[in-house]
Amino acid sequence: MNKYTVMAAGLVLSLGLVAGCDSSGGADTDGQDKAGSSQASGGGAKPTGPVYDGPAIPGLAGKQAWSLPSSEAIDLGDTFLFIKGTNGDYSTGGLYENEPIDGTTGTLHAGDEPEPLTLEFRDVKTGTVRKSLKVTADRVAATTWHDGVPALEVRTSSTAESDGLSAEKTTVTVTVYGGDGAQLGKAEHAEGTFHVHEGHIVEQAGDASLQLTPIDGGKPRKVTCTGQLASCSFDPRNKDIDGGQAHAPLITGTYAFHVENASTYEDEPEQLVMSDLTTGKKVWSTADVTPPAGVELNEDKERTSGAVRVLDVRDGRILTAWGAGALSPDTWVTATYDLGSGKQIGGSTTYAYADNPGDTVNTEGSSVLSPDHRLAAAATETGTAVWQLADGKAVWAQQDGENLMTPLRFSPSGVLYGTAEGDGDGETVLAVDGRTKKVLTKSLPEENVPLFSQPSGYGYFSTEDGFFVFPAQA
Repeated sequence: MNKYTVMAAGLVLSLGLVAGCDSSGGADTDGQDKAGSSQASGGGAKPTGPVYDGPAIPGLAGKQAWSLPSSEAIDLGDTFLFIKGTNGDYSTGGLYENEPIDGTTGTLHAGDEPEPLTLEFRDVKTGTVRKSLKVTADRVAATTWHDGVPALEVRTSSTAESDGLSAEKTTVTVTVYGGDGAQLGKAEHAEGTFHVHEGHIVEQAGDASLQLTPIDGGKPRKVTCTGQLASCSFDPRNKDIDGGQAHAPLITGTYAFHVENASTYEDEPEQLVMSDLTTGKKVWSTADVTPPAGVELNEDKERTSGAVRVLDVRDGRILTAWGAGALSPDTWVTATYDLGSGKQIGGSTTYAYADNPGDTVNTEGSSVLSPDHRLAAAATETGTAVWQLADGKAVWAQQDGENLMTPLRFSPSGVLYGTAEGDGDGETVLAVDGRTKKVLTKSLPEENVPLFSQPSGYGYFSTEDGFFVFPAQA
C-alpha cells in the first residue's frame, strides 16, 4: 500500500552519547561512565548536503534549510533521528510491516540479528547533531511516550541456550528514548508479538482483551471489550482499537478506549467507552450521548448501524464519526462532543465516503485534519470535501465532472495535498488552497509531497537525491 494513497529490542547497550560529532555524526567515544557506556553531547556545523533543484512546492519556503544524502528519518518533534550503519551510510528504511498510514516513517531499521548502529539526533531547523548514541539493536522504530510525546523505540534480543533440560529462551529488551536522546524507560519482554505505544507494551490477552504494561513501571491494565464472543485488537498502523464496527484511539492522553457489544452475535449496536487509563473508571461513552442528526434510529431509539469511531480527543472535545444507517454503509456523520457535559458542539457534516475495498486498514469515516485542527478533509464519492471542525460548516466540496481528488494532508499554512486521476495520464499529485480550492500545482512528484514536523512546522521529504528540510511557507 502506497503511503501517500491511504487517508495512516531495547539494548545490549554499548550506548554512547558521543562527543565531538561533526555534521555527519562522526564521533569519538572517550569518557565512559560506570556502566561502560560513553556519553557526551553532540555538536558540529550545519550539514552540507545536496541542493534541491526540483519544482517549487506550495506550503514550503523557497529556500531549503538543510539536507543530507539520500536517507530516511524518524520525526521526534524537535529532532530527526537518522541511523548510520558500520559502513557509514545512512539508513533509507524499507518496506516494513505495520508502517503508519499517515506517511511518516515507522520502522527505520529491522534485522534478524542485533548489530551496531549509530543513532543521530539532528535539530529539525538546522540539521546539526544534538546527540549521538551508539547502540547494538535489531530494531529501531518510532513510538510515543505518555501524552503522545514522540519517542524512539530500540529493541535488542538475546537468547539463552538450552542446558539440555530447559528450553532455549529469547528475551527482548525495549529501551525508549526521547527526542533529546535521553532514556525514558526500559523493559524486558519474552520473544513474541507486542507493540510499544504511549509508554506501554501493548499485547493481545485473549480474543477480547489487550494488556497495557507501563514501560516506566506500574501495574499492568487490561482493556476488555464486551459482548458474546467479543473480539478486539490493536492496529499499530493507525493506533486504533478495533472491535466489530467500532474504532478509536487505544490510548489518548490519560484515557483508554474499549468497545461494548464488540461482536456480530449482539443485537445492540457497538459503543465506544472512554475510561481513565490508570483506574479504568468510565468517563465518556457513545451510549450516553445523543447521536447527531442524520444517524438513523430504529423504533427502540437505537442506531441501525453499529459503525462508529472516535477520530480525535483534545481540549475537552471528542471528534466522532457515526455510520448513518444500516442501508447506507458508506455514509458517515461527523460531530464533536463536549467531554464534560456530553453535549454536541456545533453542527455536523454528512458525506458518502469513497469506497476503497483494497484498503487493509479500517479508515472508514476518517478525515485528514489540519495541524491547527481548524479544517478537516474527507475523500467522498464525489471527491474531496473540506469543512470547519468547530461548527461543521462546509468550506468547499468537489462537484460532479471534476477529477476526483483524495486528500493526503494539510500544511501549516493551509495547503491541501492530494492525489487525483488525470485525463488519461494516470494518477497525479495536486496542491490546492485548503480554504478556496484554488489549484496551486497540478503535477507535484509523489515523493516530493512533504510531511510536517511539529511544533516547528518545518516540512521535509526524501527522494533518491537526498533528504530535504524546508521552513514552512509564511
